[in-house]
Amino acid sequence: MITLSSVRHADLASLAGLRQHPGQYANDGIDMIEDDTPGLSFHAIRADGELVGMFKLDPRYAERHRFAEPTDLGLRGVLIDRARQGRGLGTQAMCALPGYAAALYPGMRRLVLTVNLMNPAGYRVYRHAGFRDVGGIYAGGSRGPQHILWADLPLAEPAEARCSVDSSSPLPG
Repeated sequence: MITLSSVRHADLASLAGLRQHPGQYANDGIDMIEDDTPGLSFHAIRADGELVGMFKLDPRYAERHRFAEPTDLGLRGVLIDRARQGRGLGTQAMCALPGYAAALYPGMRRLVLTVNLMNPAGYRVYRHAGFRDVGGIYAGGSRGPQHILWADLPLAEPAEARCSVDSSSPLPG
């Protein structure tokens, strides 16, 4: 079972060992935990209790990206450890994310992210998890142009929303 949880600033070192394969588009955990963007929060992805990945949520995303609205919650730095990739864990985590994020940020209405055009595997994960691509391209990425993807946040979901192992459908708390 996939679970998502907040990581306190004092515990960020627990994410440092997460690694990507060479040439992938996220940073390793050791680099991502150094991000001191104001308002940013860090989150762990666990499979059956074991740390397998991380992501960051940015409630001030619209201040840095003109395509976002003030009620959009930015999703950044999604990383599934290289030893656990290819097992559907990223898709399961992303399908659980809207309910989880809505409970943490009740004033937000959508999740928004960018994914590099040269990252078709990441793009497929987000699309399979229900993120929409309406054709927008963000040209300001440090690693090249990126698709802009969106997902609506539900009005109310449990903070511990999770996906079943057999499907990418969110299950209630």
